[in-house]
Amino acid sequence: MESFLKFADRLSVACAKAFSWLIVVLTLAIFYEVIVRYVFNAPTVWAWDVSYMLYGAHFMMGIAYTLYRKGDVRIDVFYKNFSPRTQALIDACLYPIFFFPALIILFWASLSQVIYSWSIAEKTGVTMWRAPIYPFKTILPVAIFLLLLQGTAEFIRAIHASRGKQ
Repeated sequence: MESFLKFADRLSVACAKAFSWLIVVLTLAIFYEVIVRYVFNAPTVWAWDVSYMLYGAHFMMGIAYTLYRKGDVRIDVFYKNFSPRTQALIDACLYPIFFFPALIILFWASLSQVIYSWSIAEKTGVTMWRAPIYPFKTILPVAIFLLLLQGTAEFIRAIHASRGKQ
């Protein structure tokens, strides 16, 4: 069990570190776009597509890491006043009710969309560049799978903590 928890944590951290470099690429792409647009009056056709795809991939591939670091948003009106054991008990009860069902449904729905997108080699319709969108859409089920993996690790930890174990 401990090896699974370490694996999930390491995978979340590794993916977040790897995809965090997309911010550098995004910054350079936007910097280039600003220079050619406002200095040379020659805007690119690819800047919009590249910017939302890079930022979207960066954001999505960081969600499992955010859960690992307890950076998720929660309503702490009462929760923060509870003991760690009671908090763990609440988490252990709510993961199977809300977290897992929602993510499993989202995973299957996104997976079917990705399969369809790859089958038609879908392209964007927003800009004249018409960039391929199917690789970007693939990020969603991958990110959801990583979040499910990290959520399972957090659920196991909550069960152990609710029993008074660490």
